[in-house]
Amino acid sequence: MKLSLTQRSFWIGVLAVGLAGPLRGQGVPDYHPDPEKTDVLILRNGDSMTGEFKGLTRGLVEFKTDAMSTIYVKWPRVITAATDKEFEIHLDDGRIFVGTMDPTDSAQVIIRDLIDTLSVPTQSVVEMVRLKRTWFQRLDGNFSLGFDFTQQNNKVDLYLNGEVRYDIPRNRFRLTYDGTFSRQDSVSNITRRDFRFDYSNLLSKNWFWGITAANSENSQLGLENATQVGIGPGRFLVQSNRVELMAALVPYIRRETYVNDAPRTTAPLAVVADFELFNWAGMSTDLSSRLSVAPVLNDSGRWQVSFNAKVKRELLNQLYLTVGVVEIYDSKPPSNTNKNDFSLSSSLGWSF
Repeated sequence: MKLSLTQRSFWIGVLAVGLAGPLRGQGVPDYHPDPEKTDVLILRNGDSMTGEFKGLTRGLVEFKTDAMSTIYVKWPRVITAATDKEFEIHLDDGRIFVGTMDPTDSAQVIIRDLIDTLSVPTQSVVEMVRLKRTWFQRLDGNFSLGFDFTQQNNKVDLYLNGEVRYDIPRNRFRLTYDGTFSRQDSVSNITRRDFRFDYSNLLSKNWFWGITAANSENSQLGLENATQVGIGPGRFLVQSNRVELMAALVPYIRRETYVNDAPRTTAPLAVVADFELFNWAGMSTDLSSRLSVAPVLNDSGRWQVSFNAKVKRELLNQLYLTVGVVEIYDSKPPSNTNKNDFSLSSSLGWSF
């Protein structure tokens, strides 16, 4: 039976309506905006981005979008921003606020905390820490693993480093581990281990106080075991989106045991300086270093000095390469062992 043009149009319409329901569930789903992705970044070139503001650290904004997943934006390229999530917001003059952020029509942002509302230059914001609901969501960290093997003398080197961070308003908790194990034929094994817990309470005007507890071992120095606990003040001397410099004074009580020597208790007074430099050219690169100089108060003429430096280079998203050096010096070790220990290591790591 031959259908007229009108009849054919009618039956095509019926077929389209009948298939619309099943195809709706099988094709492209209905779009429902994520209520979390309501934050806004406005860039200096005029572009506007909508998504979820995850945090600002070391001059990079972690920003989650639907179209591009999680991206990292250089903070100096941001002219203003808005978020209705609660953050701990740090300014370059040392002030700390807990609240949300609104945009302006200039290179400023409006911070709204529980007490006050103020407008500040966008680039005066140097860090934003998201205050998440559960303790598990607040965990952050990274770990890296390195391995070397030489067949000629069956030499094996293993490097393991890790860090876990937990942040709540004005309080920082850090748990770190640095370990090295090396063995080869006809030579004693080499073991280095440093397990450390750090707590700091952030005060006003870049001041803080902290507690440190550590346990270490170093076969190159003849150190079988050392446990120390210290508490003292510190201050951020420089804090920006590219550089961070911190100094602290920490008196310790230390219990140490060396090879062929009885355990003893010492009292080092450590002057500590931490330096970090951030670079985002291409893939991000971080340089970090720590210098600690400690006269031992109850052992005249004895000094303990340690220095470490690391260069961390991003390879892919959350995957990075680290190259580090460590130098440890003890002017009067109790046993007949080396006074210094130097090591160089490289490893691949992943952050979470």
